[in-house]
Amino acid sequence: MVPFLPRPPWLTSRLQTLRALRWPIAARLPPAHRLWLPLPDGDALAAALHFPETPRPLPLAVLVHGLTGSEDDPYLREAARGLLRRGFRVLRLNLRGSGPSLPRSTSHYHLGRSEDLAAALAALPEPLVRDGVALAGWSLGGALVLLLLARAAETPGLPRLVAGAAVGPPLQPELAHAAIDADPLFGRALLALYRREVLAVPARDLPPGLSAAAREATSLQEFEARVTAPRFGYPSYGVFCEVNRPAAALPRIRVPTLLMLAADDPLVPVGSMDGIAWADCPAVLPLPIAGGGHCGFYDLAREAMSVRALGAFFSGAAAPSVGQGRAPSGAAGPASPEAPDATGRRAGRMAAA
Repeated sequence: MVPFLPRPPWLTSRLQTLRALRWPIAARLPPAHRLWLPLPDGDALAAALHFPETPRPLPLAVLVHGLTGSEDDPYLREAARGLLRRGFRVLRLNLRGSGPSLPRSTSHYHLGRSEDLAAALAALPEPLVRDGVALAGWSLGGALVLLLLARAAETPGLPRLVAGAAVGPPLQPELAHAAIDADPLFGRALLALYRREVLAVPARDLPPGLSAAAREATSLQEFEARVTAPRFGYPSYGVFCEVNRPAAALPRIRVPTLLMLAADDPLVPVGSMDGIAWADCPAVLPLPIAGGGHCGFYDLAREAMSVRALGAFFSGAAAPSVGQGRAPSGAAGPASPEAPDATGRRAGRMAAA
């Protein structure tokens, strides 16, 4: 467990979480170039592309937000600023139905819709991905990243994946849903925002019965069971969670991947890591942190601990493979059992600094 000293005034897990999810003072970023990345069914994902002041031959860092989020979530902007400072080009991606993607969406994201992420990466212009892609997701976005990394070898058209990171991902969906629903503040707010997002999309695949269920649901678990699961063809909530369980995907990941969870996360219990055979997950570095809330990690340093760990991990993982170009269709970047450990130790030292 990595020690953690919270930065005043963000002294509790709830304050850390509020700071990460809803801080009204946006981290300053250079002007963004708007990209629209097409999906196979005609929808498109909006993305904001940034170039650093001093570009380096580093992978494109693609950042994915969490439930009810967007490219402008505080934790995403802060990570983008930190990676730009280190010389990475950065792409902030909006999931289907979220934020700027809404006008060109006729459906919505969910926990397991990693094929949208794959399609967006495959649509990126060749010059952007020539040095590979480093992929990071927060919360639900972290789950999507883990699921995609596990399926990368059989997913055609992907650029070369150099590294991955998941911050606060719901490794065991049922545990995360239960924790969210048990929280009187975050649970009620997330359900209201999620309901509003889903119903705002002029959807082709949300018949009146499911729309009514979306309005009636009193918990996130009920929403996923009565709306998401039937909408996307899952026979039950249990099957939806089992098929899209990030914990089960970890042994299949072959790209060096950082996984950060806070011991006091109010939305994703750190107990989600229990029972995972980490020896069977050689490409994944689990990094449990003693504090930080959900996607916060604001300690006494200038940058959040998660930003420092992400920057160190991505830089270390990219160093031996910069300039190798696009991999064959569906291939992921090379990873040996030793590689994630070596880069992971570097990330751990940076996180604890």
